[in-house]
Amino acid sequence: MIANYSASARILITDDNLINLGILNKILSSEFSQIEKAHDGEQCLAAVQQKSFDLLLLDMNMPNLSGMEVIEAIAKLPRNRQPRIMVVSADHSPETVANAFLLGADDYLKTPYSKEELLARVTTQLALRSRSQYLEELVNRRTRELTETNQRLKETHSQLMQAEKMASLGQLAAGVAHEINNPLAYVNSNLQMLDDYCKDIGALIQAYSELLVDKKDDKSFENIAQLTRKINPEFLFEDINQILHESLSGVKRVKKIVNDLKTFSHPEQKIWQQTDINQSLDSAINIANSTLKYKARINKEIEDLPPIDCIAPQINQVFVNLLVNAAQSIQDRGEITIVTQALNNESIQVKIADTGIGIDKENQSKIFDPFYTTKPVGEGTGLGLSVSYGIIQAHNGTIKVDSKKGEGTTFTITLPIQRN
Repeated sequence: MIANYSASARILITDDNLINLGILNKILSSEFSQIEKAHDGEQCLAAVQQKSFDLLLLDMNMPNLSGMEVIEAIAKLPRNRQPRIMVVSADHSPETVANAFLLGADDYLKTPYSKEELLARVTTQLALRSRSQYLEELVNRRTRELTETNQRLKETHSQLMQAEKMASLGQLAAGVAHEINNPLAYVNSNLQMLDDYCKDIGALIQAYSELLVDKKDDKSFENIAQLTRKINPEFLFEDINQILHESLSGVKRVKKIVNDLKTFSHPEQKIWQQTDINQSLDSAINIANSTLKYKARINKEIEDLPPIDCIAPQINQVFVNLLVNAAQSIQDRGEITIVTQALNNESIQVKIADTGIGIDKENQSKIFDPFYTTKPVGEGTGLGLSVSYGIIQAHNGTIKVDSKKGEGTTFTITLPIQRN
């Protein structure tokens, strides 16, 4: 492989002495077919900048640009434009030789030299050039493969995150539907009642209108009296106000559930923004409420927190995962305590503690592993905590677990206030 490559290698000879240039050209031409010549440093540098050479044979002492200056200039070129450099010079001083190597020369051949030594050194440099290019191409190929693999891993991770999110939504869907149906049911009932009330009010207004037409009509007075007794206007208006208040409250409840669900389930939003973590926790509680309200009383010990830089839907997903896990760990009915605090001017902390069954000590090191779950088959993907761990890490935060079997579990999340 090296012999074939060497025969077709591009070589540039540079020397201001025509005799030396001719000797080098004659020796090398017997083995190599692509040889070019430069008569000074400026011609040499211009040739290297315009064409690609595998090897440069360079004299040290030349007009315009010295050999040292040429070596220094070539070192500043892109790596793929730099040939191997072999100095061929009568200057044998240790200082010159040392400086040449320090600046980037690959070999130093002192004159006079033999044909055999010259060809041996040239062949060695070309072999090293060939090996270097082969290794560089190998590295580039491996880099491309690793980049492609990394991209596939990112896509897979994104798909797993979305799969876990959809799995969580699937588990919560029935409960969320129930949460929405409750306020919708009484809003619908209230509106039907308002419709009946409006008919009664309409009849009373009609009776008043008839009275105004014929003020002496005793029958109209009697009709108004009967209608008034029947519909009880004082009660009617009081009940209407109550119905409207309940209906507006129900509509707001539905709107909040839908907005929180939309924020949680948004698949592609990756915008960093300042977020109120206490508000995010309220949204997570609202989404998971259908699971939480049957299993636990929620205790909140909330401090005022500065807004933090984060991807809000992802942080919301972490909180929902932890709250649902906490509820599912409680066998009958228990408590979930949420504590927030600002640790310093750089970070905030969230603790979610439950009074559930706890986690065995030997299993605590596995809970963040992908697909690890203690739930029965079909009830969990084993991705919730793994995804949560990845999200917190991506936010340059930490998530830790402290648990005792039979006593409960506490997850502690620490997040920086500002994005690093």
